[in-house]
Amino acid sequence: MTIEEYAARQSAYARKEGREEGRKEGHAEERMETIKGLVKLNFTKEQIIDFLIQNFNLNQQEASQAYNQAMATA
Repeated sequence: MTIEEYAARQSAYARKEGREEGRKEGHAEERMETIKGLVKLNFTKEQIIDFLIQNFNLNQQEASQAYNQAMATA
């Protein structure tokens, strides 16, 4: 493998990692906005966590953490 091939491979890997990180951040922002919207609609914490589990494919712990994080920044 030449140095040019190696550099191209590393560059492609870095772009892929950046896209994946961007998607994760986008999903986190979407969850935050969803949680805040559900709070405004007077959903309970339990209802919101159930919603996150069902609609965002999170487990109980991830949903609870997302709720707590959203409430900390509200």
